[in-house]
Amino acid sequence: MKKCLCTQKQARLLNGCQQFIVCSNALLDELKQVQTANMHNLNWDDLRILLAVADTGSQSAAATRLAINQTTISRRLRQLEQQYGKPLLHRQRYGYSFTHEAELLIEQARKMEYHALEIARAQANSQRNELSGKVIVSSTEMVLRYMIAPKLTEFRQCFPHIELELLADDRVVSLSHMEADIALRYVNSKQQDLVQRRLLTFKYRYFASSSYLQQYPVNEQQQLNGHQLLKFEHKTYLYTPQQQRDLKNNNVVLRSNHIDMLIDACCNGLGILSIQEIFGRQIPDLQMIMLPPHREATLWIASHKDNRHLPAIRAVIDFIVKISQQAIDKI
Repeated sequence: MKKCLCTQKQARLLNGCQQFIVCSNALLDELKQVQTANMHNLNWDDLRILLAVADTGSQSAAATRLAINQTTISRRLRQLEQQYGKPLLHRQRYGYSFTHEAELLIEQARKMEYHALEIARAQANSQRNELSGKVIVSSTEMVLRYMIAPKLTEFRQCFPHIELELLADDRVVSLSHMEADIALRYVNSKQQDLVQRRLLTFKYRYFASSSYLQQYPVNEQQQLNGHQLLKFEHKTYLYTPQQQRDLKNNNVVLRSNHIDMLIDACCNGLGILSIQEIFGRQIPDLQMIMLPPHREATLWIASHKDNRHLPAIRAVIDFIVKISQQAIDKI
């Protein structure tokens, strides 16, 4: 009898606890609804634009990432402010800053995006269990042209059912947003959802055509002085102190953010160009000037942690690691 009463009391206690939990969860949900009341009528595409602006730091960069024009970015942000009912941007004469409300909205939208991307990635990966299909590799034009492209026939022979898509892009693509499967870049990202490893470190040397060197011989026992230089310019390219001295002591006759144009000009005798030694040695019309290296840059290979064990992606990563080691061995 006592056992029965104890069981009844335990049941009532358990039932009370369950009701308390239900009520507590309901209250928490209510609080969340109060916090996010203005989010119910928001357009997810507009939130994506706000996130892109927050991630890239400017409306123009966000427009590039999303492949839309900057006018659309501005219009959609104004539309989002109207829907949300509160200002999101402090507009100033030069640029803007986010309001406190915008920061809260960005935080909530980022959580939504994270889960949406997880679902999309899981759905995509569920169909990639074979050593086949498309694998997207992103890197700079030089890396793709002089390190990857010469090995494509060999890759095709090893993996006839894998379709490679090579994206020549100087920006850091988002692997989390599935803009690429693999990225080869000069940045060691701190993102927790990426898996990275060092591939190799490039040494930069000066190259020129034989016609230029015949006309303007270089004294390889001293630093460059009084020569014609071809200068690669890009917002992410940082010059070493040695390069800055060389730029000061020589004449820059051509500037460009297009490396192929600079290589063509160098081959045609216009001046001296700084490029990776491994790549410069592959260009028949160029000769390496025997001065010490003036710059080093480490190349990293990165993939998303959810993708790295997929057969096709794993095969491409291993192949790139192999040909990188071969490149090192040739130096």
